[in-house]
Amino acid sequence: MGNMIKFLHDWLPIIIAALSLIFSSTTSKKNNKQNNLYREKMREFEIEKEKIRRQEREIDEIFMQLNSRSNLIPYFHLILDDSKIEKITHNGSEQIKLVIGLINIGKESASNIMIYPMGKGLNNYFETLNEEENSYFIYDYLSQYFALPKECVTFSIVKEIPKDNDGKVINFVKFKIRFKDLLGNLYEQEFKFGYDNYILNGFNLNNSSSVPCLIEE
Repeated sequence: MGNMIKFLHDWLPIIIAALSLIFSSTTSKKNNKQNNLYREKMREFEIEKEKIRRQEREIDEIFMQLNSRSNLIPYFHLILDDSKIEKITHNGSEQIKLVIGLINIGKESASNIMIYPMGKGLNNYFETLNEEENSYFIYDYLSQYFALPKECVTFSIVKEIPKDNDGKVINFVKFKIRFKDLLGNLYEQEFKFGYDNYILNGFNLNNSSSVPCLIEE
């Protein structure tokens, strides 16, 4: 018993010191591993933050460009006047002549204005919604190829009055134009209007002017 007590007295401090050293070493390694993991996570977090900052800067730049561009975009709106509808005789047939107006409601001027075909071929400048083939054709082309703000450009189209069905004409027509802004950017804009000589005997109030679409910078 005395020998056991002497053994414990002699070796217990050594055993405790060894265990403390092992525990300290294990704790240190664990702490180092946790610290390394923490530093790695922080590094990844900083990288992601920088990516987000860069994306936000790019988005801000895009919005600035769009805002700057929007101030330079000409914007046309349909002007339809029933008093300018008339019947004419053209190439031996009776036709309806419609004058279409386009007013520039944008803040800047438009140039190189042109009526652009809706499909293939120069006879497809218009698309008639309730007819298989287009029956409207240009009579007088654009009055001018540029438009200052609040300035109107006009052109006229004709349709042959059918002899059957009592000459009734009820149509919705689509067409589009292309033009450039002051920076030389090319835009396209589409329009739709309705006309009949049966119920309304004039233009339909259901008409639309789309937002200009950038085609080429």
